[in-house]
Amino acid sequence: MTPPPTIVAGVMDTRWFRDPTRRRLTFAVAALILAVLCIWPRQYTARADLMPDDSGGGLSSLLGGGGAGGLLSLGALLGNHQSIEADLTIGRSQAVLRDVVVRLRLVGREGFGDLLHTQSKLREKVDVAAIRGSILQITVNDRDPAFARAIVSAYVEAIQDRLTSLNLQQATQKRVVATNRMSQAVARLTAAQTALADFRNRNRLAAPEAQLGAAVSLLAQLQGKLQAKQVELATLRQFATSGNVQVQAAQAEIVGLQGQIAEAQARSRGPGAQNLAGMAAESTEYLNLYRDERFADALYEIYRQALEKVTIDELSANVTMDVIEPPYVDPARQYNTPAVGLLVLVILLAGCAEYYVVAPPIGRARAAPPS
Repeated sequence: MTPPPTIVAGVMDTRWFRDPTRRRLTFAVAALILAVLCIWPRQYTARADLMPDDSGGGLSSLLGGGGAGGLLSLGALLGNHQSIEADLTIGRSQAVLRDVVVRLRLVGREGFGDLLHTQSKLREKVDVAAIRGSILQITVNDRDPAFARAIVSAYVEAIQDRLTSLNLQQATQKRVVATNRMSQAVARLTAAQTALADFRNRNRLAAPEAQLGAAVSLLAQLQGKLQAKQVELATLRQFATSGNVQVQAAQAEIVGLQGQIAEAQARSRGPGAQNLAGMAAESTEYLNLYRDERFADALYEIYRQALEKVTIDELSANVTMDVIEPPYVDPARQYNTPAVGLLVLVILLAGCAEYYVVAPPIGRARAAPPS
């Protein structure tokens, strides 16, 4: 709230204000005290920089880039590394703060007090921020450089441990889902293989693919892949939108398989070729059994590789954040921000006072109350 003009005019017209020696000496002493407080007591800044580990190396990348024909795209449903915003939220979380308090045994330490006061004071000291390049930077200001560096080190370890714990929880949940789906896929594949073996034994066919015609085998294989891909697409749509790259890729593969099936059926009806519709009952039965077996085998392969990826995620759960800049104390001199702000304010007030004295008519005209 701005003081009334009469009060301002009264202060500026006092004997102390009009005496240049007293006025300048007062501002000079205030500026000198604040200048000392800007650098004393000295503040130290400790920092550390962390970067999320998003490397695609290891067995997971081999599985993703292998010859699985894109079947591992379902593994993307089990989750990828979270964004830097999620890492930032974890770094600022109460769980990490409590972990740091326990690691450093700050409760009851001089200047901290009880648990609530310790957490409040520690949160004021620590700044966890995200900077360019998805880098998480931890900054601590304190008068003791060793203590500031210890806080940063504790924060680095606490954040990494918290991310490891979350990764393990997520991997456990993924394993439950993958194991359940895997057991269903194994049971379905076993039943399909048993039915196909019974058909071969019953009809005494050692090689039904060759004996019943190549067209049956090709068409059954394509239809089995199509059904597996349709199941994969339906599962993807439960977790992703239609604009997702993996959803669009699955849709494109389905369109391609449908085209191949249509082409195979057209060839089977051409001159000199076998007509699938006119084949014997054994051919139709074998077609259905073989298609079910291929479909079950494709599902089994999807969930087997997804389960392998979950295993790799569990083994690499502790690979969370790379310490690209270990905890260190900034060698540059740090200034006390409040004292710097007050020093700037005193200098501005001194300049305004000198201007008022040098140009009294203007100053008094502005300060004088209206008649």
